[in-house]
Amino acid sequence: MPVLKWRWIAVTAVVVAAVTGALLWLFLAWSGRPDAPVRIDAVKTAFGAGAGAGGVFALWLATRRQRTLELQLAETTRVASVTERDLEERRVTELYTKAVEQLGNDKAPVRLGGLYALERLGQDNPRQRQTIVNVLCAYLRMPFKEPKEGLRGADAVQRPQNNDDYDAPELQVRLAAQELLKIHLQREHPAFWPGMSIDLQRATLVDFRLSGCEVVVADFSHARFVGSVHMRGTTFAEKTGFYGTVFTSLANFDRSVFTEGAYFSWARFEGVARFARTRSEGGMRFHHTNFAAEAVFERSTHEFDFEGATFAVEPDLPHPGTR
Repeated sequence: MPVLKWRWIAVTAVVVAAVTGALLWLFLAWSGRPDAPVRIDAVKTAFGAGAGAGGVFALWLATRRQRTLELQLAETTRVASVTERDLEERRVTELYTKAVEQLGNDKAPVRLGGLYALERLGQDNPRQRQTIVNVLCAYLRMPFKEPKEGLRGADAVQRPQNNDDYDAPELQVRLAAQELLKIHLQREHPAFWPGMSIDLQRATLVDFRLSGCEVVVADFSHARFVGSVHMRGTTFAEKTGFYGTVFTSLANFDRSVFTEGAYFSWARFEGVARFARTRSEGGMRFHHTNFAAEAVFERSTHEFDFEGATFAVEPDLPHPGTR
């Protein structure tokens, strides 16, 4: 609403005064009597009418001023809100940039600090969560000097360890990154981040755990799993890729749900492969997959496609759709 200029106020005041004078003249002329009381009543009536017109104008002016103040307050509030949002986005960007820079530091404790800074940022800012998951996955895709075998679980206890030549500090950072993924992908965890997708193509993953999790899109193609893998009871909402993946030890997918199916073509299972009670509407493809140890598919209720697959131990394939 435009501001009322003072010249218009002055013009209105002159008009009100003129109307008052005209009414005074008319009332005096119409009275036709020179009596003082009559003239006084005419003057009162004229000035009363003029005062009424002035009051109407004053009321309108006050209303206009109030409306102008309300609009100014609304605009000030809007600007303050935009400024606050810009400041918050700038703060988030600065924290994100600093945390990512820490991941590039040559000291493992600093890299760990960067991981946990990103995790806190995602916990407080849901819109940033997929970006932070992408950063964690990108970090795990970076090459490093891995151990020859897993460091925990039954296999690690039963076998003598010969892992003196791996990058131990970097492994601790990677195990922390894997743990953060597991925490925020577990549907029963208080810190669950729904709707996340992960891209771990060609990543080297050690003692990987993703049981009880829920993922939209997952791609582990050409990844290398060192040590045992546990993805028990995990739900993959869209088609999942394990194309050319290497599992060096136990791979446990019992009770997992591959909603749109999964590809394990050209994968290699060097340890026991468990797919008991798995479910899938899109079927499981194991074209040219190599099973170097026992493979378990009991009580699974979907189609398996083993074209060109090789088995060290002939599996029991109960489902009639298996071929």
